Amino acid sequence: MRGAAARRMWCAVLGALLCMLGAAANDTKVTTSDGGLALANNGALVASGIVAGVVLIVVGFFFNYFGYRLLKLLIFLAGFSAVFGLVLYAEYKIRAPLDTEHARQLWYLGIAAALGALGGACVLFAYKVGVALVGALGGFALATWILAMQTNGVIHSDVGRALFIAALVVAGIVAALFIQRPAVIVASAVWGSYVLFVGIDCFARTGFQYTALAFLSTPGAVYETTPKVYAMIACMALSALLGIFAQFRLTRKPKASFIPL
Repeated sequence: MRGAAARRMWCAVLGALLCMLGAAANDTKVTTSDGGLALANNGALVASGIVAGVVLIVVGFFFNYFGYRLLKLLIFLAGFSAVFGLVLYAEYKIRAPLDTEHARQLWYLGIAAALGALGGACVLFAYKVGVALVGALGGFALATWILAMQTNGVIHSDVGRALFIAALVVAGIVAALFIQRPAVIVASAVWGSYVLFVGIDCFARTGFQYTALAFLSTPGAVYETTPKVYAMIACMALSALLGIFAQFRLTRKPKASFIPL
């Protein structure tokens, strides 16, 4: 019975995700002056966008629906995601590639992925750091989701946005370290849902993928809300709720403490 119930639950989850993708996947214009990750000038998908989209969808799906069930892998991917994001942000901040510089975009992704893998491996030996990173990523995703409600962010000041993001990141870290299981499940589901829909947007092309880059003042990233972006925002929230429900179902026997590494 339990196996049948689990299959029904996952069928419902996959069906909901397909409906979300169908609702969001329409052609739309994305405003970028340079540094477009997924699109060429004529709107066609490029190699860096395809690679990034596939990786983000796979990683996001894991975080969203299996995070706490596979805790060691979750911690590794948290370290990978944090280092990958920081390196990629630094690369684009220093010198954002032009739309025609597809090789540079792939190099940026490759370097960020290699350093991210190294960071993830190191975090496996620093267990509490990994747990804190899960909370931090969840807080960052929640802050980005809130800011995305309005063109160029609900908070227009660069300093205000930075303080708001930092506050939710710190709140996520504290919650993950002290509340533990429930906070890690919620944080991994929220972060996973955000990453999942950024990956989907590499193909759907609504502009949702530029939220974090725009709010962190990355050169070339301009974020504008449209009905399709609002659809992505709503789908992200629904997917996060489905992920929280799925993870609590998969780990319904509460652990006295985290699994030691």
